[in-house]
Amino acid sequence: MKTALDHRFPLLNTGREKTLFIVMCTIFSFFFIYTFVPFNFNTWYDIGKLSLMNIIIAFSVSAALTLVFTQFCLRKWLHLKNFSYGQYFLWFIGEIMFLSVVMTFIDWLLNNHPAISVDYYLLTFKYTLLIAIIPYVIGLLILFAAQQYRLATNLSMKIKANVSALEALPIEDEKGKLILSLQPQNILFFKSEDNYVDVYYLIGSTVKRELIRTTLKKIEEKCQHNDLIRIHRSYTINARNISSSKKTAKGYIIQFDQVPELQIPVSASHQKQFEQYLSN
Repeated sequence: MKTALDHRFPLLNTGREKTLFIVMCTIFSFFFIYTFVPFNFNTWYDIGKLSLMNIIIAFSVSAALTLVFTQFCLRKWLHLKNFSYGQYFLWFIGEIMFLSVVMTFIDWLLNNHPAISVDYYLLTFKYTLLIAIIPYVIGLLILFAAQQYRLATNLSMKIKANVSALEALPIEDEKGKLILSLQPQNILFFKSEDNYVDVYYLIGSTVKRELIRTTLKKIEEKCQHNDLIRIHRSYTINARNISSSKKTAKGYIIQFDQVPELQIPVSASHQKQFEQYLSN
């Protein structure tokens, strides 16, 4: 049990996950309360003065703002970036206690200022816990499912990339004659020279160059690989082997360690594709 509780809690560690969690909890709680009116709480207030919808909105907005405070502000102030499962359980109880304080205050405002007591707070804590536990669990389950889906997708892409990396790519001339057969990881770039293409590739740590009568378009049709991307009218590169990329006023300039004297520009028409590759 102790080992399980010490494992890292994988959720609510990014701003995006926290925001989605708060939105899901707020929306679910609002519709849950509006649909089922739990604990007959509509009888607690003078509906003639304040509509049921306004009461639900008041509680829902207050709960959402409270979660924003605890997840974004309080965690930052307490330097609680990551949790273990045990720590998150304690955090959950503390968050519900704090939320109950806010709900007690809202109830006090809407209910003609009744006397505040420990029993009054404990009753609010019970109701808050019973209502909050369902959206909490559902929100965490949705985040967990989305996280596992992303992990599975990334793993699948890596497996495909590794499999394709083992397959040699055929480099043919304009008549379809096989000139070279290269592993993708050994390709540096292709440079178009009129009706010819310069192929820069590695044999061990040595850079080799082969001039072939063909076009970049024909090479791209035969050599389809995730890391081979067109960055310029005259260049198709193996982005996996880039050593550096520098953003300038005119766009990106990339270099390869194996050919340090050569600076290859990324044209404006291909910049978006290049940036998308870098972001992925």
